[in-house]
Amino acid sequence: MTLGQKLKALLKDNNMTQEDLAEVLEVSRQAVGKWVNDKGIPEVGKLVKISNLFGVSIDYLLKEECQEKISEEKAISNSGYYVSKEMLDGYLSYSRQNIKHFTGGISLFVLSNIFNYSGHYSLIISFLYWLTMIAGIVIIIWCFFQPKQYQEIKNEHLAFDDKVFGAFKKESEVRRKKYAVMIILGVVILLISSEIGNFLIVYFGQTVCNVFEWIADTVWLALIIWASMSIHIDNIVIKNMEHPPKNGSMKRYRWIYMALPITVIAVLIGMITNAWNPYAPIIILFCCLLVTTCKLLIENKEER
Repeated sequence: MTLGQKLKALLKDNNMTQEDLAEVLEVSRQAVGKWVNDKGIPEVGKLVKISNLFGVSIDYLLKEECQEKISEEKAISNSGYYVSKEMLDGYLSYSRQNIKHFTGGISLFVLSNIFNYSGHYSLIISFLYWLTMIAGIVIIIWCFFQPKQYQEIKNEHLAFDDKVFGAFKKESEVRRKKYAVMIILGVVILLISSEIGNFLIVYFGQTVCNVFEWIADTVWLALIIWASMSIHIDNIVIKNMEHPPKNGSMKRYRWIYMALPITVIAVLIGMITNAWNPYAPIIILFCCLLVTTCKLLIENKEER
C-alpha cells in the first residue's frame, strides 16, 4: 500500500474526511488531497502529527511493505530493533517537543517569583504571580502524563543502516558542542548573577535587583535543563545501538536517582546565595514524587 492508500484507509476507519484532517494539521484541503493521491509527502512534523492522531508509526505510513500499527509492529532484525531514518527523525522531533514544553513549564514556575518579589503588591500583581506559577505547574504535570511513544527506541537494542547511524553520530557530535556551550553559559550566568545583583542594588534598588536575579535564574536553569535533556535523548540512541539496554526492575524510578542529587544541589545553592527559599526544591521534588506515584497507580490499574 502507498502512503495515499493508507491515509484513505485511516480516514475511513476513523470516520474522518480530508477536510477534517486538514483542519487538525492546520494545512489546506489541497495539501491533504495531494498526499491522498500520492502526489506529495507530508513534512516530518506533519507525519508525526498524523502518526499520533491515528496511532500508527511513521514507518507504517512511509514503507509500502509495512502494514502493521506501531503497537503491533516488531520490525526486529537479528542484530536489534530496526530503526529507519524516518522513525529516528520522528523520535528526535517528539523528544525535542517534550523538552521544550518541560523547560517552558519550569521557566514559568521560576519566573513567577518576579511578581512575588517585585516590591509592588496589588491585585493585578498577585493575579499574575499565581497565573504564571499555576501555568508552569500545569505544563510540568501535563508533560508527565503525555502518552509514551517510541518506547522501542528507548528500551530495545537498536539496528540502523550504516549511513543513517553514521550521519546521526556526526550530527550528534555537532549538537553536543552546542549543548556544552549552553551548559557553560548557564553556569556562568549562575556564578555572576549574584555579583551583578549587588551592583544593581546600589544603583537601581532592591526591586530591580530582585527582578534581574529571578530572570537570570530562569535563564541559566532553562539553558542547563534544555541542553542536558537534549544530550540525553541523543545518548539513548547511541547507547542502545552500541550496547543492549539492561531491563532493571527499577527503571520506572530511574529519574528519582537523578532528581535527588539535583534537589540537594538546589537546596545548597539556595542556602549559600539566598537566590531562593531552600525549602522550595524540596517542595518541588515532593510534588514530582506525588505526580509520579499517581501516574504509576493509574498505569497499574490500566494493566490489570
